[in-house]
Amino acid sequence: MFQAIDLKKKGSVWFLTLNRPEKRNAMNDIMMDEIVQVLRDADREEIRVLVISGSGNAFCAGADLNWMRKMKDFTLEENEADSGRLATLYRTLRTARPVTIAVVNGPAIGGAVGLVAASDIALAAKNATFSFGEVRLGIIPAVIGPYIVEKTGISVSRYYMLTGERFDAARAREIGLVHKVFDSADALKAGRDKILSELLSGGMTSQRKIKHLMDHIAAPPSPELEELTVRMIASARVSEEGQEGIRAFFEKRRPSWSEDYHGDD
Repeated sequence: MFQAIDLKKKGSVWFLTLNRPEKRNAMNDIMMDEIVQVLRDADREEIRVLVISGSGNAFCAGADLNWMRKMKDFTLEENEADSGRLATLYRTLRTARPVTIAVVNGPAIGGAVGLVAASDIALAAKNATFSFGEVRLGIIPAVIGPYIVEKTGISVSRYYMLTGERFDAARAREIGLVHKVFDSADALKAGRDKILSELLSGGMTSQRKIKHLMDHIAAPPSPELEELTVRMIASARVSEEGQEGIRAFFEKRRPSWSEDYHGDD
């Protein structure tokens, strides 16, 4: 039924696995559409909890290379339409009726960090790593930006988005991106199951009302903000800097605008 994900249903809990291990579960248009489909089905079918994880040793490597290659040659209008699909994914996850849990079993890069931030609860293995690599491609983490800032705050988001610096699970917990870190894959699974048990012991209606309350305390991104993020990433992709950054990535070289710093004499 699905091409890029796997879905297992166990009572009122659904387990969605990003299932492109040969691509480190990188996201393409098919995967995004399939995740949105599952989220909408879960809303309709009164599912209590949706768990998102990655197959193999990675959570998600961000954008698929072939998809990224196509984006390089898109017009501004085509890029805006494609970015709209990405915005729909994060908005649908952020506003889903079930409790959503991201189980980060390995690297989460770029857009994958948006999946973590848009989920209600995030768990990570100790060896998981996170980064916003967009700036090193001459583009920006626009669509995921509001969700990252909501979880980690403006100051921390500013630092990691501007530098593109990679950080580990312990740091992700410190900044509020993930809630718990576990020493091994087995411990991560056991921790996930413990939290599932705790969630299922609560009232489903109460949990949904709590989510509704949270949305009034800290509202999801407005349509105006979402539209702005879509326009910004679309324009960045077709900009001279973005085009050079993406070309350099595929040609396995440094972009022409990249500089070295040798220290202060």
